[in-house]
Amino acid sequence: MPTLEHDSTGRLSRFRLAPIAAAETIPLRHAVLRPMQPLEACRYQGDDAATTYHAGAWAEGDLIGVASVFLENEDGSTDGPDWRIRGMAVEAPWRGQGVGAALLRAVIAHCALQQDGGLLWCNARTAVEPFYRRFGFVREGQEFDLPPLGPHIRLHRPLGMMDRALRM
Repeated sequence: MPTLEHDSTGRLSRFRLAPIAAAETIPLRHAVLRPMQPLEACRYQGDDAATTYHAGAWAEGDLIGVASVFLENEDGSTDGPDWRIRGMAVEAPWRGQGVGAALLRAVIAHCALQQDGGLLWCNARTAVEPFYRRFGFVREGQEFDLPPLGPHIRLHRPLGMMDRALRM
């Protein structure tokens, strides 16, 4: 069982967040999201771009969750103003304990600091749609299959909703 820590406000916290390098995301992306594919499939175009942000969640010295956000429009262009979440993964024992929510808040906050307006979007596995809906994401279009990963949906939210999402 992980050690319990207190944050700067005295609230109980079992993990901490920190910016991480792209290379640090790869093992967890592979283990959680793409174990049936080669490790190289977990390296995404744009991982090392100056505008890309990677957040990591740590507990007891172990990386237990990751999320990345890329300056990428839904049409694939990288000139903004939209941001794409990719490679969000939390180790199974830590799911449902606030790690994913903290990571999502971190990438939303990063986007809010970079610009006002635009969209935050992702292609998410259908099973996690309720999680993203809690943060104001809505479904766009129909479910689609990403072999060998399975059924996905496109979700998006306006970046103008930052205040509400960050207070959840």
